[in-house]
Amino acid sequence: MTIDGYLVELERELRLRRAPRARLLRETEDHLHDLCAELAADGLAREQAEARAVAQFGAAATVAARFAEATASTTAHRAVNVGVAAFLAYAGVFVAFATAASPVLRDFPQGAGSLFALQFAAVALGVAFVRSLRWRGAVAAPTTELTAIARALSVACVALVCAVVAEGAVAVSRPAGVVVWSDGRWLTLAFAGALAVVLLSAIGAIRTAAQAQAVDALPSRDQHGSAAALLADDVETLLTRARLPQASRPLRWLLAHPWPATLALAALAFAAVTATGVAGSGGNGLAGAATLAAVEASLIVVGLAAFGRTLGLRH
Repeated sequence: MTIDGYLVELERELRLRRAPRARLLRETEDHLHDLCAELAADGLAREQAEARAVAQFGAAATVAARFAEATASTTAHRAVNVGVAAFLAYAGVFVAFATAASPVLRDFPQGAGSLFALQFAAVALGVAFVRSLRWRGAVAAPTTELTAIARALSVACVALVCAVVAEGAVAVSRPAGVVVWSDGRWLTLAFAGALAVVLLSAIGAIRTAAQAQAVDALPSRDQHGSAAALLADDVETLLTRARLPQASRPLRWLLAHPWPATLALAALAFAAVTATGVAGSGGNGLAGAATLAAVEASLIVVGLAAFGRTLGLRH
C-alpha cells in the first residue's frame, strides 16, 4: 500500500470513530515519509519503501482505534472540567440573586426550579468527576467509564440548561420585563456569562457522548465490567490514593445498597428542610415547610429511580 492510500484509509477509520483527524494525519504523513526516506536510503525502491513503512506503522484501523480511545478520554476529562465550571458559575449567580439587596432581584431566579436543578447537576457532576479523576493520567479510560461520564454530563447539562432557560424566560415575561434588571446590571451580566458557560458545557457533553459512543462500537474494546461496579472501584482507588482506605468500606456499602441509602438521605433531607423552614418562619408555617420538605425528599427518591442506572449508582 502506498502512503497516500494509507492516509485515505486512516482518515476513513478516524471519521468512523468520530476522532479528530487533521493533526494525526499530518503527523502520520510526516512520519511515514521520513521512514520511507530511511528505507530508500538503504537501497529499497520507492514503492517497496512505502509499502514497508506503512506495514511497520500498523494497520489503519488499529491506529485509529487507539487514537480514538485516547481522544475520547481527553475530551471527557475536559468536558467534566467545563461542566464543573458551569455548575459553579450558575450556582454563584443563583446565590448572588438570592442574597441581593433589592427585593426585585431576590425574586430572580424564582428559586425552587433552579435549586432542584442544581441538586441534580451536583450529583451527576460528582459522579462524572470521580470517574474522570480516577482515570486521569491513563492513556484511555475503559469504555464503560467513558459512557458513564458522558451520561452523567448529559444529565447535569440538561438540568442546568433547563434551569437557565426557564429562569430567563420567567424573568423576561414578568410585567416589568428587563427594565428591573437595571437594578442589578452586574448580576444580569453574570447571569449571561453563566448561560454562556452552561451552553459551552452542553457542547462538551455532546462531543463526549458522540466520541464515547463511537469508541463503544469498537469490536475489540474491553468493557471492564458494569458502570456501578466500576464506580465503587473508582471511589476505593481514589480514597486509597488519599491514604483513606478505611473510608471506602462505608462508601462501597452505600453504593452496593443504593435504595436504603437513598431513603435514609430522603428522610434526613425531609427533617432538615422542615426544621429550616420552621425556624425561618419564626415557628409558624409548619405545613408549608413540611410540604416543601416532602417535595425535596420525593425528588431524591425519584432522582435515583429515574437516573440511578444512567449515573451508575445502581445496577
